[in-house]
Amino acid sequence: MLPRIAPLAAAALLAAGCGAQPAPRTESPSREWVANARGVVQQLRGDILAVSGFDDVSAARRGLRDDSQMYGLLVAYTDFGGCRHMAAAVGVEPRGRARVVRLIHRACARLERADALFTRAVARKAPRLLVGATRQAVAAVPALDAATVELAQRA
Repeated sequence: MLPRIAPLAAAALLAAGCGAQPAPRTESPSREWVANARGVVQQLRGDILAVSGFDDVSAARRGLRDDSQMYGLLVAYTDFGGCRHMAAAVGVEPRGRARVVRLIHRACARLERADALFTRAVARKAPRLLVGATRQAVAAVPALDAATVELAQRA
């Protein structure tokens, strides 16, 4: 049995790249930052789209009662509540990208207010609060769109 283990161990070490040099980076840190920032903006934009239909009382009432809709709301509003954390995870912006960060933070302020309203709406089973949360989330769209435009410039 030992003769079989030795070749397997050698093969495992070779497959793991033991002693191999790390692959060189293919993207500059600036391009990587832009790609990551775009990812955050797109994620938040998609989350806003997911909640945008709850902007009237009857839709909000159904959303608070339907487990499937509630699950989607929870996912989106969890992202809204963690917006600044998501933005910080992108890293330190490269020179000339401070406006993008300011725009994302502006959007995060709205999204965090939306998350607080959503939390109260769920706790109180209050559709009007969910409508308010939805409107706060949608109000973040102009800042996210402006960030998208900024990211496209000098990309």
